[in-house]
Amino acid sequence: MNEKDEDKIIEEADFRQPSYSFTPPGHHDWRQQGFFLVCKSCEIQHAVFIGGQKLLVGFDKEDKPIFKKRF
Repeated sequence: MNEKDEDKIIEEADFRQPSYSFTPPGHHDWRQQGFFLVCKSCEIQHAVFIGGQKLLVGFDKEDKPIFKKRF
C-alpha cells in the first residue's frame, strides 16, 4: 500500500451521536463485591461504592437493599 491508499481508509467519527446506547433494565441483580454493589444483570457491568462498614443482607419488597453494620 502506498500513502495515497492509506489516506482513503480514514473514517470520520461523530462522537456526539454514538451508534450504541445503553439503557439498563428496570431491575438490577446486585451482588456485593468488597466495598461495592455490582450489578450482574445488565449488559454493561456497573457498580455503587458502599464502603467497608456495610454488609448487604437482602432486599425489601421494592427491591431496595437492606444493609447490616459490620462493626
